[in-house]
Parts: sequence; C-alpha cells; structure tokens
Amino acid sequence: MQCKNTASDLLIIKDLKATLCIVYKTDSNYPKNFENVFDPLEKLYVPLNFGISIAKNLFCVNGDKHFRQAFNRIVPQSQTAMNQRWNSKTLYHAVQEVKADRANLTDYQERLVDMYLYKGRVNGLELSGEDRKAHIQYLTDHMRAKNHFRMRVILSHNLFSHTIENFDQVLEYPKSLVSQMAPDYKNPSRGPWRINLNKNIYEPFMEYCSHRMMRWNVWQAHRRRASTEHASHYLANHTLIETIRRHRKDMAEVLGYENFAEIIMETNMAGSVEDVINFIDSLKGKFYPKLVEDLKQLQEFANSEGFSAQLELWDIPYWRRRHKEYLYNIVETEDLMPYFPYNKVLDGLFNWCKLLFGVDFKDVTSTVQTWHEDVSCYSVTDTASGDEKGLIYIDPYRRMPLKDLGVSTECGRGKSDLLGTKPISYMTLNLTPPISKNKPTLLSVSEANSVFCQMGHALQQQLTEIPYFEVGGQNNVELDTLNTCAMVMSKLFYKPAVLRSISSHHETGEHLSDSAIKSVINMSKYLASFDIMYELYLSAYDVEMCISKNSWHNSMKKLWPEFMPVTLHKEDEHPCSMTDIFAGQYAASYYSFLWSEMLAADIIGMFEQVGFDNPDNLIPIGRRFRDTYFALGGGVPGGEVFRRFQGRDPSIESFIQYYNKID
Repeated sequence: MQCKNTASDLLIIKDLKATLCIVYKTDSNYPKNFENVFDPLEKLYVPLNFGISIAKNLFCVNGDKHFRQAFNRIVPQSQTAMNQRWNSKTLYHAVQEVKADRANLTDYQERLVDMYLYKGRVNGLELSGEDRKAHIQYLTDHMRAKNHFRMRVILSHNLFSHTIENFDQVLEYPKSLVSQMAPDYKNPSRGPWRINLNKNIYEPFMEYCSHRMMRWNVWQAHRRRASTEHASHYLANHTLIETIRRHRKDMAEVLGYENFAEIIMETNMAGSVEDVINFIDSLKGKFYPKLVEDLKQLQEFANSEGFSAQLELWDIPYWRRRHKEYLYNIVETEDLMPYFPYNKVLDGLFNWCKLLFGVDFKDVTSTVQTWHEDVSCYSVTDTASGDEKGLIYIDPYRRMPLKDLGVSTECGRGKSDLLGTKPISYMTLNLTPPISKNKPTLLSVSEANSVFCQMGHALQQQLTEIPYFEVGGQNNVELDTLNTCAMVMSKLFYKPAVLRSISSHHETGEHLSDSAIKSVINMSKYLASFDIMYELYLSAYDVEMCISKNSWHNSMKKLWPEFMPVTLHKEDEHPCSMTDIFAGQYAASYYSFLWSEMLAADIIGMFEQVGFDNPDNLIPIGRRFRDTYFALGGGVPGGEVFRRFQGRDPSIESFIQYYNKID
C-alpha cells in the first residue's frame, strides 16, 4: 500500500468541476433522471473516497513526518472536492428535477436524493444576493474557528508532561500502564516514566495512582486544556467558543431556522430539540437519585479506608476502582486479564458472528499487501452462499510514535453496485504488543469489549445491501443511531455464554468460573450512574450552547449542579477542550451516544427474551438484526430500521432496566 498509489487516486479531484459543469447540463433535452444525475457522481466519488481513506488510514497507523506533511497538503484539496457537490446550483437543480419524479424512485434512491437536497439547502443553495454571500462567509469563518479550536486543544494537550523517576512510585500501576509510560515498553522496569494526557495513559493513571496531589495535578491539566491558563501561549479557547456559537446562530438565522440545533435535528432520529430535552430530563430523573446514593456509599468506603477528605472529581476514578475490587473480590489486572488473550477473544467473536449473523471470517493476510507485519486481513463471507462481502484489516497493536493512539473502524472503500466494489474496513486497535512471540497479548475487560464494539462498526460497513455508496454502510446514518451496532455488540459481550466462550487462561486453558463471569457483568454496571449523569450533563450543555444566550461559563455553572452532585472546581474550564461539540461532528448531537445506547439496550432485550442457554434460538433474531441494522445502513431512516427489527418504537425503559438489573 504505497503513498504514490494514493496520490494518483486523488488526481480524480481534477475531474469533479468538469463533471458538475458538463454532465448536469441546463439543456432541457438532457433528461434529469436518477441514473443520469447520480451515476456520474458514484463513478467519481467512490474511487476518490477510497484514495482519501487509504491516505487517512496510513496517516493514522504508519505516518512518518514526511507522509504526514504530504497528507496535510492533500486534505484541503480533498475536502474541497468532496464538498463541491453541496455547492453546485447546477447539480442542486438537477436533483430537484429527479425529486419531482419521485414516483419512479426506489426508497433507497429517494433517500439519496433527499440527502443531496438537505446538504444543498443547509449550504445555502436556496439563498441569493447578500444572504448567499453572508452565508458563505459564515461557513468559512465557522470552519476556520473550529480548526483553530481543535488545534489549540491538541497543542495544549501536548504541553503537559509529568515524569516519575522512582520505580517504587509505579509499582502499584498495572504492567500495561507502566509499559506505556516507560521509554521502552519491552523493558517497563527501566524509567523514567512519563505521564501525559493521552487517554490510554490518563484514564488508568487516575484509577491506580494513590498519590492524591499527583492525581490532582494530572486531572487539572486535563480539565484545563485550552483554557484561560493557556492564554499567554495564545492557546485559550474561552473567547473562541462564543465566536463559534455566533457563527452557528448566524447560519441558522439566514437559513430560516430558530437555532443551529434545528438544522441538525432535521436529519436525526430524535427529530426535534424538544424531544432531546425530554429524553435528557427523563433519564436524569431516574439516574440522579441513584448517583447521589452511589456516591454516598463510595464516600463511606473511602472513609473506612482512611481517606478523610470529601471526594472530588480527581478522587472518584481511584476510589471507584478500589471499591469495585472490594465489592467483587477481583483485581482485573491479576485475576481477569490472563483469561483474555487477544487471539481467543477474536476467535470467539468470529464464532458468535457466524452463529448470529451468518458470516465467516477467513484469514487472507498472505494474499494482500499490508502496511505493517502485525496487520491481519480477513475476508468476510456469507455462510450460506459462500459469497465474499468484503475485507476487514485489523491493526491490533500500538506503535509509538508513528501510530495514533485512538481506537476506530473506518470504511476504506464502500459498496457500489454500479462500480462493482465491495467494502473494505480498517479496524485500528490500541493494544499492548506482546513482549515476545511466546507471550500472547492479554486484554483487559474493557479492551476485549472494545474489540466487540469495533466489529459492530465493521459489520455495518461490510454487510450493507444498499446499492449506492453514499447511503450504504454507515454513510448517511443519523448521528444518534450511528453507534447502535457497536453498542449492541458491547452488550452482547457481557452475556454469560459469550464471556464463557471468549475466555480461556493463556497458560492453563481454564475458562472463567461462573462466579467470576457474574462479577465481570456486575462490575461493568458499577457506578454507571456517574457515567450516565456526566454524559447527560454534556448532552444538556451541548443543547444549551445552541439555544441559550448565556455565556459558556455561566451555562456550565448553571447546569453542573443540576446533573452532578460533586463540586465543580473553581478552575475547571472543561468546555474549552470539548472538541466533539465545538469542533467535531457532534455539535447539537452529543446526546447521540446515549440515544444509541438506548436503542441497543432495547435491541439486546430481544435476544434476552429467547435466552442464551440454547444459542440456536438466537439465530432468527441475529439474522433479523443483520437484515435491518447491518443491511440497511443509511438507506432507510433510523426510526424505520428500528421498527423493522423490533416491530415498535424504542422504549427508554429498556435502558433503565438494563442498568437496574444487578445479579
């Protein structure tokens, strides 16, 4: 997989303007039917997207300095090319003509047409004169502000570092954490050990560090990224937040919307700001009292262990972990990780996918080119027919400093019946590499669960039956349903039959005991009230930033005590680093994570009704899930996909019952 191949693929960019100008002629004799309008786009955007995806994947997994510089030069060109269709009035009018003949459109074709009309409309193609000029300026300024916001978070994030010189101070940390902090992961006992704010280090450090002041120092650095503390370095986002909000307000007004959230809700499953607020309030009413009680018990436990202070935000991860181990008599790093070797987890996952969804995985690594020797490639085939559906590349291990530290599954190439292409997915994990070939990589429960989650994304990309690339797989899926498949796989992971089948001690071959499995399940729900209420707070804050006139800081101080019965530190300015809301795709949609989980809890309930004792009984449910969520992707509205699977609208009660059920 060479960079030069990607560069040649991106030459397609030059053809786009010509296509938009020539194919969609204003000549009345040129028929504006679906095929004439959309087939040329499919022929251009499928290979263009494939080339960009290859470059993006290499940037994330194996990008040296020179490649990253080259990729950064390509990005603006590719973004311009991909956005060209939303800024062409010629194309917009052609699509309108196609829409007028809707009687001759299939459901999937109409879904694609509606997507183009929505994108064109919110990009100002129905505006004219000064309104059109103003909207273009708002879009430009908004994009620039978002890029600045994101970059300031990255730079301030990278400024922080704390070094530990004494090995005795890291003895209490898990080996996996120490190896990441050490200069050489193969020799973790040799320091110095460096703490940074990357998720793979920050989160376990906060859970295992017993030194309270050290926890506070790392916590405050994380919560104050791009805050007023960094103003002297020109890295503060406190004023940029209001700039972004103003741009969004201006865009909404010129387009005729009451606020920016209304623009987003038009294509989300929730449908309206009011429904989102009701969703947040309903969950808050159920989980806030539970959180108050849970924190009271945690405080009592910490006090019984000699902790005399009031629990603060930087204390909760540490004492939460301690209390969980006390309640369930399990130390994950010692008692559980030996039972989850990577290959056993992956093989078990493949077996469940075959049973439930009727797909096989064949290792074809030796027949394809990969970017690293650790990467494996699997052909995904239909069990019944033997037909190949696509390919999944799995890159399991971290490689510092060339590989990014995130966990993701990206669609490299989408399915297109017109071009005859099959999906290619890139699953990127962040596991600790084995020290030697004789030592397997052992996963934490959360890491093993993450493998299941990522397979949910991959199968939605691989098993799509939609013939058109732009509404197939995960393309055009509503943001608030985008994580549903991953969440279903996550909840499937915690079923006793599944845990039993994917666990085996790497030395003895012994499976997890029934009591250990029960503890793993209950531990996954321990203090879930804290996580849910924090997500609800962020969701409410996101909406507030779209509909309120209050400043970002006043909104934070107002909403925090409504959701979190923990003191908000006076120097806490966490909104300044909220890239998902102010610089990412989840603006006015942060509630989507909980909405997707609500759908998943309802869906997994259908599997539970038939029971996991006899796996064959699960097959019809699994096939129905494949025929709806995996097959339909963005070709059918999310609400309709759910109804086709479940036969009714979703219920918030399933979500509440899922977390209330403790065995």
